[in-house]
Formats: sequence, C-alpha cells, structure tokens
Amino acid sequence: MTSIKERILTLRELMRDRGWDAAVISGSDPHSNEYLPDHWNARRWISGFTGSFGTVVVTAGHAGLWTDTRYFIQATAQLEGSGIELHKLRVPEAVDYPEWLATNLPKGALVGIDGTCMSLSEVKALEAALAPIEAKVESVADYLDAIWTERPGLPEAPVFVLEDKYAGESAADKLAFVRERMKACGASRLLMDRLDCVGWTLNIRGGDIPYFPVAIAYLLVGPEDATLFIDPAKIRPEVEDYLKGLKVSVAPYGEILTVLAALRKEDRLCVDAGSINYGAWKTASESCSVMEMPCPVIGRKAVKNPVEIEGCRRAYIKDGVALTLFFHWIESRMAEGCRISEIEAASKLTALRAEQEDNIGESFATISAYGKNAALPHYSATEQDYSFLEPRGLYLVDSGGHYLHGTTDITRTIPLGPTTELEREDYTLVLKAMIALSRAVFLQGTIGSQLDMLCRQPLWKTRRNFGHGTGHGIGHVLSVHEGPQDIRHTIRSLAPIESGMITSNEPGMYREGLHGVRHENAILARECGSNEFGAWLDFETLTCCYFDTTPLVKELLSPEDIDWIKGYNSWVYESLKDLLPPDTREWLKRKTSFHTT
Repeated sequence: MTSIKERILTLRELMRDRGWDAAVISGSDPHSNEYLPDHWNARRWISGFTGSFGTVVVTAGHAGLWTDTRYFIQATAQLEGSGIELHKLRVPEAVDYPEWLATNLPKGALVGIDGTCMSLSEVKALEAALAPIEAKVESVADYLDAIWTERPGLPEAPVFVLEDKYAGESAADKLAFVRERMKACGASRLLMDRLDCVGWTLNIRGGDIPYFPVAIAYLLVGPEDATLFIDPAKIRPEVEDYLKGLKVSVAPYGEILTVLAALRKEDRLCVDAGSINYGAWKTASESCSVMEMPCPVIGRKAVKNPVEIEGCRRAYIKDGVALTLFFHWIESRMAEGCRISEIEAASKLTALRAEQEDNIGESFATISAYGKNAALPHYSATEQDYSFLEPRGLYLVDSGGHYLHGTTDITRTIPLGPTTELEREDYTLVLKAMIALSRAVFLQGTIGSQLDMLCRQPLWKTRRNFGHGTGHGIGHVLSVHEGPQDIRHTIRSLAPIESGMITSNEPGMYREGLHGVRHENAILARECGSNEFGAWLDFETLTCCYFDTTPLVKELLSPEDIDWIKGYNSWVYESLKDLLPPDTREWLKRKTSFHTT
C-alpha cells in the first residue's frame, strides 16, 4: 500500500502530464452526500483525513487540506507526517481554497477538477475566484482512476419500498406535488440528484451509503412519467412492479449523461444548483434550457406529516430503552472493576439498539469519547487509537439509529465517578443552554440563527462558547443531517423553523486536553396559538433519555431550569418503566430523581 506522500508525488506526475498547476480533490460525490461510499472517498485516499468535510488542493510545491472548526484537532493528528498542511476555515481571517489558489497560482494557470464530484455552485465560486488571474478550470471525470489503481467499485445494495404506513404519504401524491411545482415554474423536466430527495419522493430506501439508507440514483421527472437511473441489479421484481405502478421506468445509472445530452433545445430542465454536479449541469446546459432552483422536495420533506411524527416519537422511546440499558450496563460493569474501552462501549450500544424492533441500523458512526477525547466534537475511536473508561470524569456518547418509522440522534454526557469543579460547571451550563432552547416560544417565520442566542446566552454570560452549530434538521429514515432549517450562530440558512420540522438541540463545551460536554435532544416545532401579534410556535422534546443530575451545580440553575429537569426526567421514567427489566427499572428510578453532589 502506498503512503500519502507517495500518492501526492504520483498525483503531481499526473498534473504535469495534463499541464495542471493545481488539482482539487473535493471530498464529495455526484450527489453532494455527507457520507460517501468508498468508491468516492477520494479525499480520504489522498490525505488520510477521515472527517466528513474538507477539500484537498495540491500544487507543484504545496498540498493542503481546508476544513472547519469541528475537525482542527483531528486533522492535525491525521495529517502529521503526510506533508499536507491544515488550512482552517470558519475562523477570523480564514482564506478558503479558491482565494488561496488565486493568490498563489501564476496568471493563466490551469486547475484540474473532477466536475462530477463537485457541485455547480462550488465550481462557479472557484471560477469566479480565479477570474482575476485569468486561470481556467478543466474538468476530467474520475481523473484519479489513473493513479488510484485499487479504487473500490460502486455498492450494490438492493432497494426496498418504505410502505405508506411508515411514510404517511404515497409516492403518487409526492410525484403529483413535484409536477405541480414543475408546471408552476414552466419546467418540462426536473432532475433530482439528492439521494434523500429521490428516496423520499418514491418512498424507496437502500443501503448504498454508510448510515444513510438510500440508493445511488438520479430521478428524471417528466409531466406524465419518470425515469430512475440506477443499477438495475438493485431492483427486485416486487420493486420493479411498484415503480411501474408509478409510471417510473428504470435505466442504468451511467446513462444519465447520455439522456441529458439528448434533451431537445425546447426542453426546460429544472435542476438544483446547490447540489447538481458540474458535469451533469454542463452536459444538460449544452443540450437544453436549464433552470436553476432549489429542489421543491427539500422543504416539503423537512415538514414531517403526522405519521412520520408519531413514528419518530416511537423511535425515541425505543432509543430510550436501548440507552437506559446501555448506561446501566456501563455503571454495573465499572462497579465490578471491568475495563471498558470506548470501542467496546460503542459496540454494546449498537447491539442494544439493533435489538429494538424495526431497527435497520445506525444513523451515523457512534461518537464514544472519554475524558480528553470528548474535547474533539467529532472524535472517532479506532482500533489503533482509543481509550478505556475510568471511574472518574465524564464520558460522552453521541449516537443515533434508523427505524422503519423514524430516525434518531441523541447525545448524553454522564459522570463515571468523581468530577472536577470545572467539569461540573461546564456540564451544568451546557444543560442550562439546552433547556433554554427547549423552552423557546417564537413567532412564525423565525429562522434558526435568531433562536441560537437563546441557547448560547447561559454560556456567553460566563464567557464560554462552542464552535459547531446548535441544531440541524433530522430526516425521516433518511439523512440524520437534513435541511433546509438549522440553528447556528452565523446565518447559513434563511429557511424559517416551521411546525412539523424536527431539529436537534445540541450545545456543547470542549476543553482541549481535559474534557468535553454535549447534551442533545431532538425537538419538534409545533403551533402554540395565535393572536393579534401573529402565529406562535414552540418545541416538543422527542428524545426520551434521562439526564444525570449528580454533576449539576444547583446554584447555576434557575427554579425554572430545575422544574424542567425534574419534569423531563419524570416523563422519561414514566415512558420507559414498563419496557425495562426490573433491575434496570429500579436503577432508572434512582437516576431520574433530582439530586446534586
């Protein structure tokens, strides 16, 4: 197996052969996915960096990785000895890679990209940044194939239908909605490239991508029929019959560019500029009229219907059972003097969740982090690098599951024994922050960044902060990270929080080399009345798992905070008690009592 340095040298040879002054490895795929099949995990292959966000750029004399605050510590460790320099994003005076290239390349330079793995918007931004130095971008699909000799093939997981009893709305009705939107904007065709949008629209799911139950496919929707571009081997006879009933035909995945190239000049094709890959856009724009607008499905699927909402409530009850059994297991094992590694703990939680009815897998890789490892917000224990839990300090576990009726995402930080004063302060203030957002009441039309300060205020008052977003949308048996809504300090989305949206609520506190704290619940936006001032919304908490009160500093909590914790823990106990074995039930009863050290 070649080293990272050897791969960079080989890439530079390829660049010289093509006359490129720089090569960009985007770390994405043709569908702008967060999680990637191994076939498209080029960023990891070229750099060794395993985070979910970042771009690698290689020139004749420099190799760099651009990533954000979530991954600074991780990237520093993983890039050590590779010759690749870390470029930090989302910090003051950060310079992203397009601007860096414009500053460091000569006039008239040529930059190589794989346009099939970069969105149209990203390539346009790159071209705009390079324009002042008259540099050009050349797109070559799969250019790394020439040096990535052991590149994995595409996954081959079969497709299954998510029944209407879980989806709450038929695919026929969803296709009718898409066609209404197409008609309203004068489009004759709509290309759907986001895999969660394809899966939601057709009520189909798959297993092509880790933690993301979708199939790799495109959907081309016309006025009366549609074509699903997918590996036909994934379509079983019963699924084929189901699709035929929807007037959806199946074509090989690789034929999408051929079909786009064959569109007529009078065709008006609607694409999502935020996700459509540059290669597909360029092919289509040379054959027909291309209209750029957000995929109409994104906002629709974010507002969950009553069946989806009830399914998510059930999923969080099942998660509550699994997590209660898990934390009881940890406490019992440690009391017996057993050593538990972060990896063993994560595996145990996965197994307990898998025992729950209708569970179909994890919604993301479990973050099982003890002590200083928890100071890395996206820490991942590996067989080469992990720690053992100790009977002191804090243990953080961030995990989630997919069930046929809903998707979960939950974080709990628990004490494993005596804690320091600083650990207790951070633990308390982060929980206080989470409660503040949980209790929010807000006007219809409010966006997430307007709510963010409610959550951060308890931390800011003591000059504490965290670098990641406060909340993200959660999909329904799809991506655990879903738009268009989010809750964060800086404005990324102008989409308002609407009734029916499920969003995470996850403030944190991270002290490098010491500890990390994060508390996370899922919250459902719901209507709570209207008056002469407007329509009002608040949140229902869906997550059903206790908060350990022993590390709390009572003096930092208001009476309202204490009432919320008591009420929440009481609800957790009443919801789970009849689903637990007697010993765990009694254990949970003690855990849900309010007592501080």
